[in-house]
Amino acid sequence: MKIWWIAMILFAAGTVHAQSALVGKRLISRGDDAARVRSAGGKPDRLEHIEGDTQSPAMEVWTYERRGGTVSVWLVEGKVVQVQEHQAGD
Repeated sequence: MKIWWIAMILFAAGTVHAQSALVGKRLISRGDDAARVRSAGGKPDRLEHIEGDTQSPAMEVWTYERRGGTVSVWLVEGKVVQVQEHQAGD
């Protein structure tokens, strides 16, 4: 059930949000590594760990609070797989 929920979130996010966003003064995109994200945005304001299992790898969601919204960066095995930018009020 957890796998289905994660897959649906990633699918929905991919259809609504861009695949890249500004974090700090750098554009972060799918395929970037965790070091680039950390260099651009510093320590995330929120860090969520999603346990992996036999069907899906472990994930992390790094969320940065910004004026007017947030940027969430999904990482699998140290690589960006999804970037979501939310404006305040979304």
